[in-house]
Parts: sequence; structure tokens; C-alpha cells
Amino acid sequence: MSFNTALSGIRASNTDLQVTGNNIANAGTIGFKSSRVEFGDLYSASILGSGGNTPGSGVSLQMIRQDFGNGNPKLTERDLDLAVNGSGFFVLSDQGERLFTRAGAFGLDDEGYVVSATGSYLQGFSANAEGNISGILGNLRVDVNTQAPRQTTGVESAFNLDSNETVLETVGSSFATDGAAVGVTQVGLQDATTTTTNLGAVATPVDFAATPTTFDITLAGSTPASGNGTVSINLNASTANSVQDIVNLINSAIFSAATPINVQAVANGGNIEFRDLTEGASSTISLANVTGGNALSTALNGAGPSVAGIPAATNGYLSQTLEIEGPTGATVTFTSDAGASAAQTASELNALAGVTATARTNATLYATNFDNSNGNLTLNGIALNANNLAALANEINGLTTSTLPGISATVNTAGDLEIVSAVGTDLRFAFEGPLPAGQADIQGRAGTGLQTINNVNDAAVIGGNITIVMEEGYAVADSLPAVGNLFAPLTPASFTDVPINAFDPTDQNTYNHATSNPVFDSLGNPHIMSQYFVKQPYDPADPSTSPNHWVMYVQIDGQNVGDPDPTLPSPENTLPTMAGFNVHFNADGTLNTTLTDSMLISNWTPLGEDGEPNGALAPLNVLQGGTTPVVEPPSSSNFEIDLAGSTQFGNDFAVDDYDQNGYATGRLAGLDVGSTGIIFARFTNGEAQVLGQVALANFNNIEGLKPVGNTMWAQTFETGEAVIGAPGSSSLGNITAGALEESNVDLSEELVNLIIAQRNFQANAKTIETANATTQTIINLR
Repeated sequence: MSFNTALSGIRASNTDLQVTGNNIANAGTIGFKSSRVEFGDLYSASILGSGGNTPGSGVSLQMIRQDFGNGNPKLTERDLDLAVNGSGFFVLSDQGERLFTRAGAFGLDDEGYVVSATGSYLQGFSANAEGNISGILGNLRVDVNTQAPRQTTGVESAFNLDSNETVLETVGSSFATDGAAVGVTQVGLQDATTTTTNLGAVATPVDFAATPTTFDITLAGSTPASGNGTVSINLNASTANSVQDIVNLINSAIFSAATPINVQAVANGGNIEFRDLTEGASSTISLANVTGGNALSTALNGAGPSVAGIPAATNGYLSQTLEIEGPTGATVTFTSDAGASAAQTASELNALAGVTATARTNATLYATNFDNSNGNLTLNGIALNANNLAALANEINGLTTSTLPGISATVNTAGDLEIVSAVGTDLRFAFEGPLPAGQADIQGRAGTGLQTINNVNDAAVIGGNITIVMEEGYAVADSLPAVGNLFAPLTPASFTDVPINAFDPTDQNTYNHATSNPVFDSLGNPHIMSQYFVKQPYDPADPSTSPNHWVMYVQIDGQNVGDPDPTLPSPENTLPTMAGFNVHFNADGTLNTTLTDSMLISNWTPLGEDGEPNGALAPLNVLQGGTTPVVEPPSSSNFEIDLAGSTQFGNDFAVDDYDQNGYATGRLAGLDVGSTGIIFARFTNGEAQVLGQVALANFNNIEGLKPVGNTMWAQTFETGEAVIGAPGSSSLGNITAGALEESNVDLSEELVNLIIAQRNFQANAKTIETANATTQTIINLR
């Protein structure tokens, strides 16, 4: 019997050695749980029972119990290395069999499924496209394909608009030149002539010392008036050997006089002429008190009356005076020059405070009778060679940035050529000699007469019109003459209210705040949406205004995205307009959602880098049926803007929040697993998508789990049913990503256990040796 007792002890010690050795062998195995051996003593019993002095029969193996205490976490920084912090097991599926493990070293297979090192599928709860967890257990999968783009259908943004901002836009008044001469085609000489008195031929030489000549020469009616007057000439000291010598002596006397006049003697071949130095002046030159008996005196006595000068063609504008009164009551007087171009007058008006002026000149060159076969038509002195209007338009447009600045031309539907000076310079048409002139029929302002030039002497000149805008507080106090050829009598009806400093997205002085953020079309292309905020005026006496009122304007890629205006003429009634939305705030600075507009961008055509539509979904404007909410999946480029949470406080402008639901095409960049097991996929487009949630399982009796190898356990009857749920719920622990749970084996303790098991084994072997010796002694008895 002692042999059997010792053998049971050896067997028990051997089992203890095996379990301890297994623990030591798996001290570095991730998720491994150490075991211990539990023994029980044996006693023999008969049917009749046994007494209290019955010796034991050895030892039996009662249980190999596993310690499911947590191991230490080991940080790895690897996305799919997971550790359970607390109770619970990862759930795996191995060819349909459900297994459980604490070893969280997972990876992806070639189909994107999350698998263990043995290829078992990690179980969890899948998520839909919106990231909602389904609650249905299955194989977790990470889609490693390119993430399809998503079009922006909603923008949520919250701003603080500074309540201390001032209203930038004011209301001024506008009026324009509307006089009888404005835009009328004026025909006259190309070149002005000067007033001339011809003395005819004068024989030389003339000895003025021997026969002096005296005479008085008078200029009247010339400009400037200071050049008019009379000069007495006394030639008595020299001999003139040529007509030019006589001319020089006369001019010397005129210009050395105490008060010179604006007349010059000129040698014209063998003739002597007196000329007014001011071209185009309708003046007179008269000669008187001639004395002397030489050839010059004879010519002076025989001179006829002067021929008056003729001015060159001009725009026909006379001088005009405006008295402009400012906000303080002070007045400024402005006087335009006679014949000044609209461009010049506008430029001078722009130098006045509170005044802005623009000018424009229009002319029509009619196709009927047009002839430039000799290629000698000129526009503002620039020769134009084209012999048909289409070619002439191209020639003019080719010079608009050089010799004909600001001048352009187009052929209208009637086939006539419309010429425009965008800056208001005069348009001057002529034919240049020596070749014969062609013909040009020209009209300025509509409703004025048509004029023809068909010779090389004449020119046709058209002046421009001027539009004058006065800022708030400025007004015209007087206009002289009241009925001029630039202005008809100015009445209240002559003035129109106009916005000053109206919103212009290219001028940052016209809006209070602005911000830009990306949106995406249906192809995933990014575009920049710009939002501009303009504070609106408030007048308590004007019921059409309200306090705390702003307008938000929206552009995308610098393009208008507002619905077309059907009241405009074609084709303007089909073009996008500036999208603007009213934004109102309450007295406490919060958004007034009742008065604030619903904001739908419904006329955005996504454009490519070439400025052409890029093939993404087109808009569906309100006139065509566009409405809110925007349906999913979208069938147009429409999207909504929500300003919920926006405020108007006395602080600087700030973007408190911005979010839009679109994104570009993206590739998987990495995975993140949260403490509750939520798996986030991070993409190169900056998006994060919820793919699913890792499931954990727990049991009423985890010690009933059956080890199946590879640090996995199988459910048994003793465990009860698995309780499967989300990490952090019920009794389940949390997930630590980027970490693995180390083995919970305590090597120090196991080495001590190894020594004890070895000692027990040796002691039981000694028992057998002793029993053998005693038995041998009995056998040796004779």
C-alpha cells in the first residue's frame, strides 16, 4: 500500500512540475494566464466503514486552476494591439467556433478583416455609413480601399460678429451731364487756322536808315486777352537784304515793346504775313499810321483786311460752374474748361472732397456708306487700315492697352460699329491726307444727328458724358449757367439716391468681416466658400430698418452663387447673382432664428481650374424646385448653411465653430481604437469614420473556461452563457489601444514552486525506496 501512496505522490509532484514548467515557459506569452495545481488526500473505506485510525492512501489531483487576474499592460504604439483593462475577453470566430482570448495582438488580412495571429476573426459590432453602431455581432472589417468622396450638403458655422462695428455703406446722390451738347457729333476743321494779314511780296534790299518805315499794328479779339493791343513799329537803322531780314526786324520791334502783342511776322516764300499766335482765334489784325517811301511801306499801305482764324473741331462743351456744399455748409466752386474732355473734367471733379466722377464716351460708325479703301481713317490721331467694320473692331481692340487706351469696339446686331471710351476721352474721327478721303457716317448720343466726314480737311468729334456721385451730406448749391450745354436745369428730379461704399467682395473696405472655408463637390474636388458680413444701417424713424441686422454674402471660388433674377433682360436673367442672406440678432446678442433667413446655396456650378464646369452635380435653383432640406443622397450641388450658435457680442470677430459634411477622396492612413472599443479609421483627407466596435465577453464562472491553446479558451457548461457587450458597459472592462496584456506569471513564485515540486518528487521517491527496503527485509526472512 505504501508503494501506491508514494506513486500517487510522484504523479502529483510530476503534475505540479508540469504546471509550474508550463507557467515558466509562457512567462512571455501575451495574454497567458498562469495555473496552479490543487491536490486532495485519499483514504480507503470499506462497506463497513473505517475507523479514525485509517492511514491515508496517497494524493489525488483535484483541479488545475487558472488565475485570470490581469497582466501588466505593455505599450507597443501599434494601432491594432489591444489590451483589456478589467474583466472580459476578446471574442474570436475560428471557422465558426466561438473562442475567447485576452491576447489582443490583431492585424488585418488581405480582405481587411481584423484577425488574430492564428487567423481567427475578431468579433464586434459593425457601423453604418453615418457611424451608428448596429449592435449585431459579426466579423470586424476595415475597408482598406479608397474612401469615396462625399459632397457637401450641409455647413454648420458659428461666428461672433463684433457689435461695435460701424455701418460702412451710406446713401449719396448721383447726377449726370444731360445738356444739349453732351455726346453730339461736332464737325469742323481737323487743324485750326490762325488770323492772317498778307502784305504780299516785298522787294529787297530796303535801306531803312535812308528811308525809315513806321506803322502801328493792332491785334483784337484774340485769346488770351493780354495778347491784344497795339504796338508802334519804327524801322530806321538797318538795311534788310531779304524778306526774312524784314521779318526779323519787325518781330524784334514787336516783342521788345513795353507791352508786346500776340502777333508774329512770318516770311511765306517772298511774301510777308502777320499771324495771330493763337490758332483758331477769330481775331483781327489791323495796320495804321504807315509812313515811309520804301517797298515795305508800300506793301503796308496796300494790305487788305485780315482773314480771321477758324478753330479746329472740338466736342463743343462750354465752361460750366458747379457750387458744391459739404456737410459743414462750406461750399467749393468748380469750373470746367471749355472744350475739355469728359475724362479731364471727371478727373478734376475727383479731386474734390466727397465727389466721385466717372466718364464714358459712345459713338456709332454706321456700315452704310463706310469706305476706308485708302486705309487713312484716323481715330484720335491713330491711323486705322481696316476696310470693313469687323476688321476695324479687331484693330481698335488690339490698341486698347497702347495707343488707344480704354477704347474698345464691337459690331452690333445691325452690323454697325459701336465704339466706347471707358474713361471718357473725346472720340475724334478724320481722314488723313495726302490720299483721298473715304466716308464715315458717325453718330454720338442716341437721338442726336448723324454727321458725315468725306474729306481730309474735316474732323468729327464726340464728347463723353459724366456721372457724378456725391457722398452723404454733399449737395449742389448752384450751377452756372443754369441752362448750360453740359447740364440742363438741375432740379430734385435730376438727383438719384445711390449706395456709397456698397458691398464689393474685391474691396475689403466694403465689408466688416470675412472668412473662407472649404466645401466639396460630388466628385470630391475642394472649393473655397467665402462668407462676407456687412452690418446694415438702423434708423428708428424708418420701419424698414431694424437693429442688430447684418447681411451675409456668399461666393464660391470667387463666383456668384445666388439664384438668377428673372426681372433682368436676357441673358442676364439666367446668370447667377450675389447670394445674400439676412442675419438678425436679439438684444442679448444671440441669433434671432425667427428673422434670420433660411440659407440655401442653390445656384453653384462647380468649376475646374480652367473655369469651365468640371462635371460634378449641377445646381437646382429655387425657381427650378430647389428647397430645404437637401435630400440624401444629393441630386444637385445644393447645400444648406446653418448659423446656429452665432452671436453678436462686443468682441472681435471670431469663428467659434465650423463643420461641413463633405470630403475629398481619401486613403486609409491609420486606425484608432477608443476605450469603449470604437474603431476609427483615419483617412488622408482628414476624415475619421467609425467602422465598428470591439465586443467583449464575460462569464459567471470564468474558471470553467476550457483552454484550447494559443491563449484561447472555449465556453463550457460550467461557465454559463457568455455575456457579450460593449467595453465599459456592465461588468466589462475598457480597451487600451497600442498596448498588449503581458502574462500574469510571477517567475519568482514559480521558481519557488519548482523547488517545492522537486523536493516533493524526491521525497516520494524516497518513500518508495524505503518501502522497497522493508519489503526486501521481509522477503529475506527464512
